[in-house]
Amino acid sequence: MFKYTVCFVKKNNELLMLNREKAPIMGVWNGVGGKIEKGETPGMGAQREVFEETGIEVDSFFSKGTVTWETPEGELDGIYVYLYIADEDLIYETPKKTREGILDWKSIDSSS
Repeated sequence: MFKYTVCFVKKNNELLMLNREKAPIMGVWNGVGGKIEKGETPGMGAQREVFEETGIEVDSFFSKGTVTWETPEGELDGIYVYLYIADEDLIYETPKKTREGILDWKSIDSSS
């Protein structure tokens, strides 16, 4: 079993993204997520992480697979992530500062 989850909360043509203030991905826009806790399924972990990092209780979310990546030297970095998407019809004002970083809606078509 992998150790991490990431969930992209989608509203219309936007994704709720988090610009983290901590290593290892400080300064990078990403979905919300984190470590799966003991006794959790990956889905439970994703749902908990979304609530902890945003305050949003996702009603339905879907597994979109897994993500792995390699170091520049071509070696597996050992990071394996369960990927989820939640399609929500909600009002959530951003930008919003949290203990994890800055949350903001980003257009799916945007390069920023």
